[in-house]
Amino acid sequence: MIVAEVPLKVTLFGEHAVVYGEPALAMTISEKMVVRVRESDKTVISSPTLSVKGLKVSLNDLKVESEETNRILSYVIKALDYFGKKRDALIEIDSPVEPSVGLGTSAATIVGVVAAYSRFLGYELTKEEIAKISREVELSVQGLGSRMDTYTISLGGIMYFPRGAEGYERVKGDVKLVVGYVRRYSTTKDILRRVKGLKERNESLFKEIISTIGKVVDEAKKALEEGNEEKMGELMYINHGLLMSLGVTSPTVDNLVSTARLLGIKGCKMSGGGGGGAIICTKDVKSEILLNSIGAVVVSSEKSNEGVTIKEIS
Repeated sequence: MIVAEVPLKVTLFGEHAVVYGEPALAMTISEKMVVRVRESDKTVISSPTLSVKGLKVSLNDLKVESEETNRILSYVIKALDYFGKKRDALIEIDSPVEPSVGLGTSAATIVGVVAAYSRFLGYELTKEEIAKISREVELSVQGLGSRMDTYTISLGGIMYFPRGAEGYERVKGDVKLVVGYVRRYSTTKDILRRVKGLKERNESLFKEIISTIGKVVDEAKKALEEGNEEKMGELMYINHGLLMSLGVTSPTVDNLVSTARLLGIKGCKMSGGGGGGAIICTKDVKSEILLNSIGAVVVSSEKSNEGVTIKEIS
């Protein structure tokens, strides 16, 4: 049996702007997804923990339909197809969090399947190769998006993705966060399309907002490297305000961020695609109390440096 352990991730700064060539900062956390691949007489994809939302059942032919399930299956099937040659396997995906909450579960699914299935086929891929293949798979299904999630999750640590480039840079420094998530009212794919619509309606203003987010990211990188938590926290609030102007936040998260500021929490913002989902606040007892007060699920959020790891178990 092949086991891939895949860290989830938070976007520290730059979500959405990174899609349009601006920089971004992301970090892997201690919460992990596990993908297991083992011999089988037929290929079966199983997930005992990934919950299914938006379920539809046709009573005429008892066909079950779910957009969420179809999307996850598309990622897995595309990942398997990438390698051309087939070998029947039982593929089990075990996630500690719900899908589509802004913690990179879609990218983690792809990275985990690419890592585990490639080893099952006898390939010895580097983490860089896993990241590259996973990005290709993600793009083939989603159409829009950046390489940030697949590369951060594959490689681990705090990653900086520079402006208009295909490279990346590991960022020294540490950030202590409280991370939680609430239910989302929209998928990342839908929100990306909405942002694209705003760009088409008012391109000059859109460019100003996106460019300003990019400047915030660069300032945040400096603050991280200098260990300046006060400055980083202030930039978190600024970044959230700019994301709010793009229409990707939600009233629940906006209210929480405003309350965090009033309570004296150093920094707080949405993280990921938006429309609800993940929220990150600087580590503080008040941060966890505040997240619990709105019914958020709080997750393990220590910085993880490893990226995806692969084990062979006899």
